[in-house]
Amino acid sequence: MSAMTDPDPDMMAAEYALGLLEGAERAAAMRRLLTDPNFAREVEGWRHRFAAMFDEYRPVTAPALQIDRIVAAPVAAPAPVRSGFRWAFVPLAAAITASVALLLPRPAPVVPPPPVAQPQPTLLAALTPTDQRGTPIAASIDLVRNEVRVVAPDLAPADKDAQLWILRDGVPHAIGLLARTGATRLPLPVAERALLNADTVLAVSIEPLGGSPEPTPTGPVVASGALART
Repeated sequence: MSAMTDPDPDMMAAEYALGLLEGAERAAAMRRLLTDPNFAREVEGWRHRFAAMFDEYRPVTAPALQIDRIVAAPVAAPAPVRSGFRWAFVPLAAAITASVALLLPRPAPVVPPPPVAQPQPTLLAALTPTDQRGTPIAASIDLVRNEVRVVAPDLAPADKDAQLWILRDGVPHAIGLLARTGATRLPLPVAERALLNADTVLAVSIEPLGGSPEPTPTGPVVASGALART
């Protein structure tokens, strides 16, 4: 893969694949994922590499005596819960990132180009997998071109299709089927455009080939996320 062999690897791709980016950095990575095919390939390469590393960790069952001690121990006040892939793997991810940084050649300093004005209003969404595993799916809606763009790995088995939906007030509206590789561009119908606001959610479900035979999803929803204006 190009991400593994380029002489000047992109650390942002590795950090995005691990879910370490937040705020403006994460939004910038999502934009690159949608517009830069090389960056998208690097992210996918890091996902596969880290997935193989995570697979090396196996759960270990505690001895029965240790389980009895845990059950008998006084219950402490619950610590604040941090949800999501990032907090579940922060210690391991930090160690992996540090190791990768030591192995990779240091890129030469790059002078960032001047910021480019973005006159076109765009909505972004990070669709989080429902099983809380993997990297969120990047999606954007161009309100000038009335176009939805999604970059996602192949989510469906060979005999199924992944279908994109817009949800408003809990009611799903079908947008179209996702490509199995690369970026998907789908026209945004005028009726669905009127549904877009701060409460709008994008979701992906797994459906029979050709899409759901019903006006609502018939298969499992595998990812979802709310829209935010850039």
